Amino acid sequence: MTTPLLQPGQRIELDITTVAFGGDGIGRIDNFVVFVPFVIAGERVEVEIVDVRKRFATADLVRVITPSPHRVAPRCPYYANCAGCQYQHVDYAHQLEMKRAQICDVFQRIGKIKEPPIEPVVGSPRPYHYRNKLVVHGPGKPGFWTTRGRSIIGIEQCPIAREPINAKLAEVSQQPLENVHLTLRTNTSGNVWTFIEPAPENAFVEETLLGKTLSVPLGSFFQVNAEVIALAIEHARSAFAASGCKVLVDAYCGVGLFALMLGDIAGHVYGMEISETSIAAANANAVRLGLTNYDFYPGSTDRLLFYTQRQCNLDDVCLILDPPRSGCGKKVLKTLSQQKPRKILYISCAPAMLARDVKELIRHGYKLERVTPFDMFPQTQHCEAIAELTI
Repeated sequence: MTTPLLQPGQRIELDITTVAFGGDGIGRIDNFVVFVPFVIAGERVEVEIVDVRKRFATADLVRVITPSPHRVAPRCPYYANCAGCQYQHVDYAHQLEMKRAQICDVFQRIGKIKEPPIEPVVGSPRPYHYRNKLVVHGPGKPGFWTTRGRSIIGIEQCPIAREPINAKLAEVSQQPLENVHLTLRTNTSGNVWTFIEPAPENAFVEETLLGKTLSVPLGSFFQVNAEVIALAIEHARSAFAASGCKVLVDAYCGVGLFALMLGDIAGHVYGMEISETSIAAANANAVRLGLTNYDFYPGSTDRLLFYTQRQCNLDDVCLILDPPRSGCGKKVLKTLSQQKPRKILYISCAPAMLARDVKELIRHGYKLERVTPFDMFPQTQHCEAIAELTI
């Protein structure tokens, strides 16, 4: 491929053919790829070249010449300067279609699956005002990183945050921050906490999902979109019930959300998590919910999964994998190549890592039944997904 004579600062017109995972649109000049943010497939746009590399260039959007019928006005006054959102210029129904197409592409390219069984994306009941947690940065007026990541833009409200967080944000934005990261967190009851990491010890958040109330350490991970995680839990309950499995093993279980929410329909539940604080919360919540059929172990999944599954009849096991964004460790995949639980529900917010690990599981005999995406993060490039595999 010959690199065109593009220079930073040069303005050109492009036809956008698709929007890649990550949010940037793709246009081409003599088959040379140019990445442009805030565009939609089918649009003709004017752009300004920012950087030119050997295989691609990046550009800023200058103006839309021929707009897509899916283009809408962003709700946020900071949009295009703030790095938080990528899709506010796209109507919500089309956002879901874009994300499904992107996940299909990832499974084809990385997972090497010609026709991946990707379901339609389950949308969020709240396309805006869904986030129960924000982190704002100093120094100066509390804010978010800009799109190029070189500075912080001060903000007073965020349209994807829950209303109680925005009320608190309006207060804290009146005072400058030092060079720290301030977390604002709310729960399903509308209470608000603010803290600078680390979170205060012995501080807990009450979260109610599907009629069950859990006590969660203030600083621990919890999904940011309560309505969508409830839909994902219902999906997992149905998949587990349909599998015929009696034992649920929840790897990387955090505070035990899936184990606790599915425990009443399982013969026995095991959970493992490296954070001892989270495991203590999982045990306390199991008692609170009246569960007796559980064991939660503190420690790494790399070390504990093999020994936990060795206690079970693997034909009775449904394994939930909910690893960090980096995906499963090599030791976990090696364990699954030796021990093969009948059903795997792999939950991920990183489709590329999910596709990579699914490819490895298929290599060891698993069949990918379906992948169901959940739009945990409307207006952004991110998407959660649950892959179902059986042996």
